[in-house]
Amino acid sequence: MNKAIKKYTGSLLMLAMLCFAAVLSSCKHENLTIPEPNANIRPAADFIKNNYDFRLFNAALEYTGLTDELNGTGPFTILALTDAAFNQEGIRTVADIHKLNKDSLRRVMQYHVIKGRRLLTTDIPTNAIDLRYETLSGDQLYLSSVTSDKRYFFDGAMTLRTDVTLANGVLHVLAKMMKYHKGTTVQQLLEGNRRYSIYVAGLKKFGLWNDLAGDGPFTVFAPTDSAFKANNITAADIEDLNPSAYNGGRLMGVYIMRQKHFFVSDKYVFKSIGGEYTYEITIPNDTWFLRFNTVEMYEDRWLSYPQFDVMDPGGQWGATVISSYYPRAPLPAIAGFDHRCENGLVHDLPALLLTPQQALNQ
Repeated sequence: MNKAIKKYTGSLLMLAMLCFAAVLSSCKHENLTIPEPNANIRPAADFIKNNYDFRLFNAALEYTGLTDELNGTGPFTILALTDAAFNQEGIRTVADIHKLNKDSLRRVMQYHVIKGRRLLTTDIPTNAIDLRYETLSGDQLYLSSVTSDKRYFFDGAMTLRTDVTLANGVLHVLAKMMKYHKGTTVQQLLEGNRRYSIYVAGLKKFGLWNDLAGDGPFTVFAPTDSAFKANNITAADIEDLNPSAYNGGRLMGVYIMRQKHFFVSDKYVFKSIGGEYTYEITIPNDTWFLRFNTVEMYEDRWLSYPQFDVMDPGGQWGATVISSYYPRAPLPAIAGFDHRCENGLVHDLPALLLTPQQALNQ
């Protein structure tokens, strides 16, 4: 009886082993291989073309003939713009792209590509300020970072997404278009843009105009024509002002920061890495000064906006705030910030810091 049981048990064991071998044999695939990592990742231009968020960016690359180059060997670091970033500039359709000057747009697109390197955020030094990187246009852009917050700023434009792997590089997504006006001074930018016409008239009226062609650097928060008109001030009103009756450096010069090169986001960067929180800038030939800071706001994404106080230090208990500007809804369009020139930066300011009445000579 025991022998029979042993024989039966041995038969079951043999059967189980045969079944297991059969299962293994049925699962065997001679050509089964594990794909290499990132084997299907596309080169830059193909990735952009197949991503709906970059419809206008792709159209700009195709229109300017950069597609083949960005599908090349690289490596490239692409600073990509979503359709929303183009919309900020008034560009909403592919037809709008085709209305633009092709050569100028090509240089703008090339400026959004760092050539010859795959720049990952892990390659960026901790809490960097104004690092320079050469772009495909041959120009250098500025890069600053706040490592603890994982925020990175290219010419003041913050990244919305980082480290997207490409077959020939890496892609970061910017919140807005970078605007480098190559070969243009602050003075030339102001004069060439009609939305600053009243401010330009005021600078000329009070003898501040020629300075802005100098070496600088200057950071100008330029009040737009709409800011003057909101205070019922026209170009004719500026022309009628008697220069001897006003402190022109105060009235028109309060918007000019000399020897400063500020992207709007720089104040956030300086604050976050333990630098100066506010700047106090004396108005030339005046005891009054400007206190400059930034305020963080959220409107679909993180943004930084300038805030100002015009101060008079004559008060017995310290400086007195004469005038303030803090952004309120509707917020200024970020497309008006960070216009980089050869001798500084120009930012739109949708409000006046001082009226003529506040700048009268006493």
